[in-house]
Amino acid sequence: MKVKKYYKIKPYIHYSNCHEDANMIINNANKKVENVLSIASGGDNSFACLLLNPSSVICIDTNITQIYLVELKKIAIKYLSYKEYLEFIGINDGDSLYYYNQIKKYLGNDALLYFDKNIFLIEKVKIVNCGRFEYYFQIFSKKVLPLIHSKKNIDKFMNCDSLNEQIKFYQTKFNNLRFKLLFKIFFSKFIMKKLGRDKDYFKYNKGSLSKELKNRIELGLFNNLNKNNPYLQYVIYNKFIEYPLYLQKENYEIIKANIDKLVIKNCSLDDELNSQTKYDLMNLSDVFEYMSNDLMKSYEEKINNCLADKGRVIFWNMQNTREFRNELTKIDVSIKNDLAFYYKNILVYEKR
Repeated sequence: MKVKKYYKIKPYIHYSNCHEDANMIINNANKKVENVLSIASGGDNSFACLLLNPSSVICIDTNITQIYLVELKKIAIKYLSYKEYLEFIGINDGDSLYYYNQIKKYLGNDALLYFDKNIFLIEKVKIVNCGRFEYYFQIFSKKVLPLIHSKKNIDKFMNCDSLNEQIKFYQTKFNNLRFKLLFKIFFSKFIMKKLGRDKDYFKYNKGSLSKELKNRIELGLFNNLNKNNPYLQYVIYNKFIEYPLYLQKENYEIIKANIDKLVIKNCSLDDELNSQTKYDLMNLSDVFEYMSNDLMKSYEEKINNCLADKGRVIFWNMQNTREFRNELTKIDVSIKNDLAFYYKNILVYEKR
């Protein structure tokens, strides 16, 4: 199957990686964490939560293909070495199909049938690239960015040794008229709906997406070196040079040792909040971005009831403004050092 056709037939994998900075989750969690609730997405940040050495990480998603993806990654982490895992998902060159055939017997029947049917995702596209959102960035990197800058200029921009050098290069070289124009077009809602994200994701969005994204990119690169930013590296190069938290070598064995604590559920946030579990940490990604403000507010009492004492909930706003106001205490957190530059803010609340 061709990649374009795959993304036209639901359900498909929306995200092969998480696009929220896991450091913001780990650094804003309380010291003592027993139970974690985490939105699955690409699975990366749920795996990163295992670094807190909890008793359990409940990983949920309504999209069954994201559940299959996280299951595949979980099994791969459990049975493959660090070197083998990087080759299997496509970070490094290697025979991904060989590794898949070694571990597929450990998959559940539904996930096995799905990946056997879509084996090209593993063999050709590679797991690290198989999401529709990642496909969108691949188009930008391969088709749009070369129309704006030479490889030499791109490499200079991505490898500055100081923030002053990086800011100056951006302002005098990188942020030219062609970049401004093509960025405005490519990262508009219209193009992102066509190539990157489902139309439903924009139901409650207002304002200019491309303008807001550009402002956030500038905030990010004015405060963080590009050479240390894996999320920006993926957009520009379609690969990680520096690795997100769960992929860092020193963390892999810790995650591997804790991998059986990760429980994967195909369910909604509402379903899980009806459970009896008391959570010390909730990583809710940008889940409130896709619901009305009134509906979002109805979750505050439910979340408060499911949090343990001093438990924290963390989520991001991309375009919408979604905040809790009654039950939970807000913890001030700056967005300027969040390496995943897509979001306008990160919200952290604590039960007191």
